[in-house]
Amino acid sequence: MKMPNKPLSKEKERFIEQLGERRLIETIVNKFNANANRRIVTVGAGEDDCAVIDIDSASGGRKYLVVTTDTVQESTHLPKGISPFQIGWTVAAVNLSDIAAMGAHPFAFTVAMGVPARTRSAFVEEVVEGIEKCASAYHTAVVGGDVTRSKEVILTGTCFGFADRPVRRAGAEIGDLVCVTGSLGNAALGINLIKRGTELKVPVKVEEIAKKALFQPVPRIQEGIALADSGLVTSMIDISDGLALSLAELAKSSGVGFEVYEDKVPVLSEELRSAETFDLSSIGVERRALAFYGGDYELLFTIDASGLERISETIKMSVIGKVTPHEAGIYFKKGEEKEKMELTGYQHF
Repeated sequence: MKMPNKPLSKEKERFIEQLGERRLIETIVNKFNANANRRIVTVGAGEDDCAVIDIDSASGGRKYLVVTTDTVQESTHLPKGISPFQIGWTVAAVNLSDIAAMGAHPFAFTVAMGVPARTRSAFVEEVVEGIEKCASAYHTAVVGGDVTRSKEVILTGTCFGFADRPVRRAGAEIGDLVCVTGSLGNAALGINLIKRGTELKVPVKVEEIAKKALFQPVPRIQEGIALADSGLVTSMIDISDGLALSLAELAKSSGVGFEVYEDKVPVLSEELRSAETFDLSSIGVERRALAFYGGDYELLFTIDASGLERISETIKMSVIGKVTPHEAGIYFKKGEEKEKMELTGYQHF
């Protein structure tokens, strides 16, 4: 994206086809460059054919570059009620969550935006604001991208990070503990509230918290870095496609099985549970469905059991099972009873 020399006034109510490509691009890059760290970003978004990054400053001496790309598309990813700001936040967050799952430090982000011609300029500005706010919250500069005409809103983000010891999905060993950060199910409850509408009667505060978890996910960057730096994590993945599918991915990559203690999985955040007293069973939502088959931007990881005390002092986490031989599969265990886990969750196809 190349930027005109002089700023042009914002025209929020005009359609972008009326605004023109150059005005639209300037609106976007001005926002992205406002908070750029010029020690790292030598040439920022829209200032030349490419952004220029000072790698020595950005890496902080870390050895490995990690890169991820993820897309958010109106017809498949954006739930009813999400705001333009939250759309922008989401495309940054989903990419940052992948960086977190590697235990890396994010530093740069690019975004390609496809938008219909009859889109209000104000909509695009709010999307851009959401991208910038999420990226800058994790010390990540938006350094470039592209804008094109499309039939629906499509945002493709690419995030770059550095790591000393990137944590992979492969590496879990038999006897390791299976753990998750934070709590699961808030976003899944939000999805249920949207899909089932007035059928689900919950307090207003509960609805607000659940929908915010869905619309504005929080990538666990600091947790991922702390886990990687501990040297005790043997494998890790984010849980954006659901806990069950994430367990399956770790099992496949590491060549292991998992024994999971369902009652140890932290379901719904303390904030949500303390907002109002309500019973999930009374609204027809199963605890298992929220915990295992919804998407959260928490981290699923395995650790050497000897490191539990050290890690639990550093981050909020829960032990939910242990690593077993591959031939055992993935199953719930309660007492002496075993139940094979249904490995479903979010999939595009």
